[in-house]
Amino acid sequence: MKLYLDFEPCKECNTMMTELSSPEMLFADDKTRADESAKFLRHLTYNHNEVVQAVMEDLPKQKRDQEPDFYK
Repeated sequence: MKLYLDFEPCKECNTMMTELSSPEMLFADDKTRADESAKFLRHLTYNHNEVVQAVMEDLPKQKRDQEPDFYK
């Protein structure tokens, strides 16, 4: 799933985005890339409420069943 966000990145965002798109990171192992991506997502979550609101609006809402499967 791709999500396009329209927000004003801060200085820290710009630094992290530059690091994530660097050749060193593009050719890094999967764990390193996942860790750095998670760090960036945590930054967005805690520091940019407008990003969280946009994601919540775009994600489909899940309907909850009245009965859990183990009762059927």
